[in-house]
Amino acid sequence: MIDSNVISIMINSLTDLESTEGKAKSTLDELIKLIVKVSHESEDIQDELKLYGDIFFHIYISDIDYNIWIKKVGATLTFHTSYYEKTPDDVTVIHFLLSKRVIKRIFTQRLKPADAFMRGFIKVQGELSDAMITKNLLKVFFDYLNYYMTKNSVRHV
Repeated sequence: MIDSNVISIMINSLTDLESTEGKAKSTLDELIKLIVKVSHESEDIQDELKLYGDIFFHIYISDIDYNIWIKKVGATLTFHTSYYEKTPDDVTVIHFLLSKRVIKRIFTQRLKPADAFMRGFIKVQGELSDAMITKNLLKVFFDYLNYYMTKNSVRHV
């Protein structure tokens, strides 16, 4: 089970996205590692992951020139900051281009990903149906995180 202190520290560390490029990258790495860990521990997220085919999520944070690759195979997520192996023909890749300000607003839940897309804050390269998978997975993740934080009286930014 994820320690409530870890969640609290992670949410509060999002302010570090406003600091140096190196600190912002480090904060994003830790955030993605937390997401992967939560996905492995939550049955709801595992069930949601099983609904979809294998996919690579590529997130490019333009203002710090940073790539995040999340690979979903079955019900497992893995994370890397450089390009993965050659993508098999039967695996979809979806690219998201955004700024660190937008990603911070999404993860502090001040902006919904769909709203950010509709307002032009997130550019998507790939099939819109694949972007909907991301929206669904993020919803389950935030539902889990909000439930866990409420249950453990963890406050966030």
